[in-house]
Amino acid sequence: MVSIDLNVEPVVGEGTIVNSTTPTIPCPGMCFESDFEFSEFCHCYAYKTGFEMYVIANIIKKEYKDKGVSKIGIRDLEAKSHMMEMIRLKCKKGGLKSSVGSNVTGFKVFVYGKEKNGEFVVISCDLVHNHPLNPESSRMMVNYRSIDSATFDRVMINDSASVSVSRTFGTQLIEKGGFDNMTFNKKDLRNAIAVERRKTMFEKGDTVALEEYFKAQRDLNADFYSSIQRDEEGYLRFLYRMPFAPFVGVNHHGRSIVFAGALISHEDTPSFVWVFEKWLKCMGKPPMGIITDQDKAIGRAISIVFPRVPHRLCLWHMLQNASRNLGKLDEWKSIDTLIRTAVHDMLDPEEFDEAWCLVMDKYNQRKGWMLDAFEKRRQWAPAYNRG
Repeated sequence: MVSIDLNVEPVVGEGTIVNSTTPTIPCPGMCFESDFEFSEFCHCYAYKTGFEMYVIANIIKKEYKDKGVSKIGIRDLEAKSHMMEMIRLKCKKGGLKSSVGSNVTGFKVFVYGKEKNGEFVVISCDLVHNHPLNPESSRMMVNYRSIDSATFDRVMINDSASVSVSRTFGTQLIEKGGFDNMTFNKKDLRNAIAVERRKTMFEKGDTVALEEYFKAQRDLNADFYSSIQRDEEGYLRFLYRMPFAPFVGVNHHGRSIVFAGALISHEDTPSFVWVFEKWLKCMGKPPMGIITDQDKAIGRAISIVFPRVPHRLCLWHMLQNASRNLGKLDEWKSIDTLIRTAVHDMLDPEEFDEAWCLVMDKYNQRKGWMLDAFEKRRQWAPAYNRG
């Protein structure tokens, strides 16, 4: 959600004053003190006019890029509006119309701003809409819905007293005099409560919260197993976006079952060895076979922990890797067709070898991924794994 204070008008250049009832229209040459003021002005204009804007493109300033800030950054490295040297805002209903039931109308309303000589300047804009504007509904648009602090405090008190969200929302509806005066809906209340609960849960740190969760699960189920590996100082690494490794099996009904899962801080052999050893301890015996993607660290770990267990490579991942490694070649479409023919139609090992070698020689690919895949063919090719 975008936080907009309609009582504080953005500072703009050239003597422009934003009227509290009639929105000032963005126009080329309009100057702002910062990119933040530019964004606030555009959202304020959209709010009063009756539509929503979103950032379709931006460029981060070099000084922040050098510090590691990026669009996918987290916490201190997350890109924020004041870190931009260029921002392009667009109406949410713009873009290509994707389907009959879509709200996208295909027009190109936008505002384009860029930093120049210490100011943020509107370079160009197009404000002609091809859909109705609804200023009376702006308060309930996704970008502009909000919960004031007094209401939030009341909601959290009610939640701690086990008062339902529906009852709390009904009370607020009466206090504020009906739906016309509401700036949030029931789902917003649920989301706010969920966020606050997570903050409370993790206030002692992610590690403690995870351990407490595992303990609670063990209290509920004696067969629940968990283990955490800490570093030499007794702490977990402070990481986000850690890869999740699920252990999926097939039961006697032919249905997939998730046996276990692990969050991995390092995708290296020692980490996978630790995960496999803990999983083996939990299961009590090794599996009859293991299928993984084409990862060398995983392969080495399996050979250490499960030396006698057949290890196969997932055919789907192999074909995805083919596209990833060879997809930029001009002859890729022809290569892809021949690879799939060799994989799916050549069910005799000799025929498969001949077909695969033909592709490598014809397109000069007896190297890299093609050669590596051929050397490991006994782990993934259907011709070598029938029955």
